[in-house]
Amino acid sequence: MKKQIVFILTSALAAISFISCTKDNGGFTAVSDRQITVGPEAATHTIYYDIANPTGASVSAEVRPKVDWIEEVNTTSAYGEVYFTVSVNSGNESRTADIVLAYEGQILEFTVMQEPYASFTLTVQESECTSGKIVWTVVPPDQEITYVSMAVDKASWDSYASYEEYIAYDIEYFQAEAAERNLSYEEFLAKYVLKQGEGTYSANDLAADSDYVVYAYGMDGAGNILTGIYSADARTLPVAQEDVTFELSVVQEFPYLTITADPSDDEVRYLMDTYSGTNTPEAITESYQDNLNESLQLLAAMSGGSVYDFLMEVSYQGKAESEPFMIPEAYEFTVFAVAVDVYTGQLTSVASTLVCEIEF
Repeated sequence: MKKQIVFILTSALAAISFISCTKDNGGFTAVSDRQITVGPEAATHTIYYDIANPTGASVSAEVRPKVDWIEEVNTTSAYGEVYFTVSVNSGNESRTADIVLAYEGQILEFTVMQEPYASFTLTVQESECTSGKIVWTVVPPDQEITYVSMAVDKASWDSYASYEEYIAYDIEYFQAEAAERNLSYEEFLAKYVLKQGEGTYSANDLAADSDYVVYAYGMDGAGNILTGIYSADARTLPVAQEDVTFELSVVQEFPYLTITADPSDDEVRYLMDTYSGTNTPEAITESYQDNLNESLQLLAAMSGGSVYDFLMEVSYQGKAESEPFMIPEAYEFTVFAVAVDVYTGQLTSVASTLVCEIEF
């Protein structure tokens, strides 16, 4: 009989224990998975819960540990739902934090894991870089993401305290350019800035023998930043001086003349022109460089055309005859030919000269 009493008591205690456990847990239960995985982009997500017999008491939420990437937790929007907002995970690793919900002394704990964006891969195509151009390839983390990829001189890059400050500079520039073109910000991004998929890009009209940085970061069509910024160093080549001379001849048909030049190196690109009066080859070269610099600056200001395209159009290669020139207003004048770097507009030889007299 004694054993029977013990059995009955044990069974009763087990039942009480089961009822107690059900009461603690059953009123406040998780509907969402306790392990929540979210993407790397900035977004709002929802946790779902259920209260079997609501008392009217509120549900509270706490983020543990306190992190800045879970920016807002809203428990009051709708019964059974808690909204939380995450910022972009621009790092290279996932990150986790717990959102702990409390109701009437009961606790529900949800672990939030935010995935990182895979990094962009940037590769400088050194074999294609020149004295005034750098070329690079971008492989984005996926084919769907849109992104910005540009180049900047390294001194400017290093002048910003953080990547966030540099991106803010880019955004300010894009907004100003959009306003200049009477386009909305979104239209400007779509037309001129955003890229998608793997691509090879170039920056032209750069300073020779100088350091640059190429970079990429994710951005959507509304201008929201999707990733951190990824970069690679690049450098333009020095301008090579050419050991070249030119045999020159002139035909005058007043008031015009044409120049024929035969270079000692048929691979060299060169320019031909006239100089009013006479001077040393070095002085004529220096004067012509100043004039050429002014012309290229005017080209950039007026049309935005590239130095390379302009010089490839007006320069010569191999034995060539010039377009007609007006004969200078001087009894004695000089015709000349001089090698040029078509990527930068820098003259790369001393001019070969021929002094002429006006033929009437």
